Amino acid sequence: MRFFNSERRAQSKRKPQYEKVPVKDVGIDHQILNLHQAMIEKCLAHPDLFSEIQARIEVRYAARQMSYGAYLTWLSILELKDKPEQLIAALLEKSVKMRNLRRATVFTQVLTEEERIVVINAG
Repeated sequence: MRFFNSERRAQSKRKPQYEKVPVKDVGIDHQILNLHQAMIEKCLAHPDLFSEIQARIEVRYAARQMSYGAYLTWLSILELKDKPEQLIAALLEKSVKMRNLRRATVFTQVLTEEERIVVINAG
């Protein structure tokens, strides 16, 4: 009689800490990372953009287009606006969570179309 089934334990349904990324997504993520680098540089040069971004976060959360966790994460990142190095590090962090958040970014309408094209072509 067995009380412990070691085979079942090995077949855990938990996700791994990391996520495999298809090759095509690597290029897209690189572009998104470059765009966010440009967006944060522009925001730091024009701090009034941070209030627009915060308003966008509130609107999306109120419209239930954003989870509570994403809402808190974006607000926490914006609180770092007086600490540029930490702000950049938080926004450009290469974790799965931040990669997914950047794909649904709140930093929309920061760059003009021309600025976006320059960043994408430079990357």
